[in-house]
This record gives sequence, structure tokens and C-alpha cells, in this order.
Amino acid sequence: MRSFGSGTRVPTLAAVLDIVRERAPVSRVELAEATGLTQATMTHAVRKLTALGFVREVGTVRSARGTPRRLLGLVPDACCMVGFQFDRYHSVGVVVDLAGRVLVERELAGAGDRAPEEVIAELAEAVDGMLKEAGLAREKVLGIGVATYGPQDREAGVLQVVQPTAAWLDYPLAEKLSEATGLSVALENDATAAGIGLQVRGDAASNFAVVFMSGGIGAGVIIDGYPYRGATSNGVELGHISVDALGPRCNCGNRGCLDTVAGPIGITELVRKSPALTSRFAIGSDVLDNFMRVGRAALEGDPDAKELIGISTQRLSIATLTLVNLFDVSRVVLVGAAFAEVGDMYRDALQEFLDEAVFMRHVHSVQVQVAENPAGAPAVGAAMVVLRNLLESPSETPPAA
Repeated sequence: MRSFGSGTRVPTLAAVLDIVRERAPVSRVELAEATGLTQATMTHAVRKLTALGFVREVGTVRSARGTPRRLLGLVPDACCMVGFQFDRYHSVGVVVDLAGRVLVERELAGAGDRAPEEVIAELAEAVDGMLKEAGLAREKVLGIGVATYGPQDREAGVLQVVQPTAAWLDYPLAEKLSEATGLSVALENDATAAGIGLQVRGDAASNFAVVFMSGGIGAGVIIDGYPYRGATSNGVELGHISVDALGPRCNCGNRGCLDTVAGPIGITELVRKSPALTSRFAIGSDVLDNFMRVGRAALEGDPDAKELIGISTQRLSIATLTLVNLFDVSRVVLVGAAFAEVGDMYRDALQEFLDEAVFMRHVHSVQVQVAENPAGAPAVGAAMVVLRNLLESPSETPPAA
């Protein structure tokens, strides 16, 4: 078993590992140039990562000075992490390796109105099943990351909201899942986790925004390779930006929140105003499923469905414009189960709106794209949060490689 020394500059370890993952094989000189770190600091970081079994020398390359440079590469199977994204209506579980490759991915039931204990038991069972499917021993697992909605106390691993039911308020999610699995558990905002997942898999640049839509709407921002967290990691709540000051009251206390007028909740409520549309789209209690039905109908050319999706895209565009203007990002990535089938429609609508209205459009363009795996990216990011937390915690000890 190997542990970090107390003098390790922990952000350096994460930064160096990210670059090795992205550029390997890579020399120490190239790593120093990419990070701006001194050779001494870089050497120290590489030694730590090598001792952990995360990187190793993979060869040499000629140098202008005559002494060959030793090249470093990642050891993808040194460890693995489990990640979950879950909300009331949807859940995904993954097992990923050190390179961020998905070894196993499973669609799971959303939390619904079930008791937290029932959901925890299901997640624990999924961990066992996924590890068995991947052929991995539990000793190889660094921990479990859980990406979900907020507000949340990330450090305590506690949800601080009465969603999906009052039983989840102050429920010790991380502690209970850890007890059920015997593994450490890290809690993360779903949109922020999605951003980390995109970054690790090379699907986005070092400065970008994530617009997340599943049962609700959220957002995350990655700045210079690191997630923007604010004071308590509960910032960038795009779903609770008001786009209609006289709109319906949201459960957060505001009026006309994007979440309630443009997301699956809002679209479901608009459909329910018409008995004919309610019947045609077979509207039920699962708002994400309702939204997907309307979205598929819009793709097939149904005029009423296209109008409903048009309302959603127009309001989401307004909120996303605010997000882009605030953080001056050059890319917006659409992530979440709600974008799995209709993401291209939203991408095109947002791109057209931002091209015309972004404040800095004459300085640089803003590209809108749909994530390669919209539903799975948050779970991948949640898994990688476990690794980042380890590299930021000198007292932690990873499993032997």
C-alpha cells in the first residue's frame, strides 16, 4: 500500500496526471512546459505518481542536447472507479479505468418516490454487478462518485433539498452508500461532474460550460481545467435563473425559473393544459419520459410537439446566453438524458441564438455541441472525481497496483 507524503503539492499531481493521460507518451520537459512548473516540482510529482503506480516510463526519445529524454505513459489498469448519476427520473452507473475509459455502463431506475434506503441498496447491488461484469476485484476500486442535484453539502456527502421526497433532506447519502459497499463515496454536482467527465475523455477544451438537462436543468463551468465551485460547490444553477419574472412559483422560492418553464417539468405542465395533447403524448407521472415522448414527436414533425420544444429551446437559449456572457467561455456542451435524442435540435437552436446575441461574438465565436454520450458523461465525471479527491488528499492511500 502506498500513500502520499504530507509535503505533496496535490493540485500538481492532478494536473500532471491529466496531461499524461492526454498526451502520452510525454517527457518530463514537455510536462513542465505544459504546466509551467519547475523541473524540480515536476520531478517530484512524477516520482509520486510513479510510486502510486499511475504512470511509468515507456521509452526514450532523442534530445537536442544528446541525452535521450525518458517518456512517461499512463497505467490504465492501475485502478478503477465507480460512478453514478442519479435523480428522480434517471440513473446511470459506470466503471472506468485510470484513462477514463468506460469498462461497464448500466442504465438504472431513477430514485422516484422510493425511500433513500431502497435506492442505496439498489446502487450497492449495481456496484457488485458491474465489478463482476468487468472482472475486477474490489481491491482495485478507489471509490464511488455520485453525481446528483443540489443544493448539497459536498464535503459532508449530504443532500440539502426535499427532492425527490422530503426523506432525502439532510440524508447522509455518501455515508450510507459507503456502509453498504465498503468503499469511500464522494458526492458531486451532476453538471460539474459532467464537465469533469468531458474533460477527462478529451471531449472539450480547458474552458467551457456544461448545460445539463435530465429531470431538471443545471450547469457547470470548467475554467483553466478546473471546475468553478463558488463558496459551497452549489453555484452556476442555470435551472434557477428566472426567465419569466411573472411565471409560476418554483420550489426554490423564485418565479419563472428555467427549470419550471423550459425543462421536462415545464414541458409536461404545458402539455397537461390540453387534454388532447395529454392523451396524444400519453403523459404520465415521469416528467423525463413525458419530455422524451414530446421530443420524439417533434423529430417526427408533429407541429404541436415542435412548438413545445421551440418554447423550451428559446428559454434555454436566453439563460445560456447569460451563462456565456458571465464566464466568457468559447464552448457550450449539452449533457444529460434529456438531450440523448433531441440534443441536435437544442444544439442548432442555441447555436443560432448565441451567434446573434453573445456579447463577445466579435472577439471569438462560441461553439455549441452535444456530448458524445449525453446520458453517461455525468457518471464518468463522478467516477473521476474520486481520483481527483485522492490526489487532493495527502492522507489518502490508494490500493496497490
